[in-house]
Amino acid sequence: MATGVLLIHGFSGSRDELLPLKSHLEKCGFKVSLPVLAGHESTRQDFAQSKYTDWIRSAEEAAADLEKSCGPIIIVGFSMGGVITVNLYRKIAVQKLVFINTPIYYWNIARIVKNLTGDFKTYFRKYFTDSNPHPLPALLEFRKIVRQTKPLFSKINCPVLIIQTIDDDTVKPKSADYIYRNVAGAKFLKKYAAGGHQFFATAMAEDVYVEVVKFIGELGNHD
Repeated sequence: MATGVLLIHGFSGSRDELLPLKSHLEKCGFKVSLPVLAGHESTRQDFAQSKYTDWIRSAEEAAADLEKSCGPIIIVGFSMGGVITVNLYRKIAVQKLVFINTPIYYWNIARIVKNLTGDFKTYFRKYFTDSNPHPLPALLEFRKIVRQTKPLFSKINCPVLIIQTIDDDTVKPKSADYIYRNVAGAKFLKKYAAGGHQFFATAMAEDVYVEVVKFIGELGNHD
């Protein structure tokens, strides 16, 4: 039976964020599920009306479907997807967890200022001109799920891989340190100097693929 991997995308993001990783894992023989979270990949109104409990339920339903063909699964959470992962941990059978740029402490102002100082034109466009502000209700739900999930990391005792880019302008790198300190059992922390928050679109993504597959331990094609 193939090893199942559930991928969970981030806040206000989409499945596109993790499609490169999904493709890589499938080539390695894993059975991969990449659900869309409630309110995402839809209208601004749908996003504003969705609750963090809806986001968790979307991932939980996908995990339940994956379990039917794979048994215990591995969950990889990107950004807020890592926070959702913690909420699934005690509800389903999980072999291992991977947290990638997962927020405990967010909005890295120091990095944003540094980016603007280094390349004002590019980053001004990113942060102010091209940005579509998130609906306030959705932002409040994001804050709720992070706040309410933070104490739950100490309940995790399965093997955990934590990946964090140092130049992440969305998540403060000390988030990874918090997760590492608080989870129990076997845990591994890997930091990368560069790549930003959405590093799957950069060259360093290949290094992360190697780390994730190595952590999972063996290829998924056991049929």
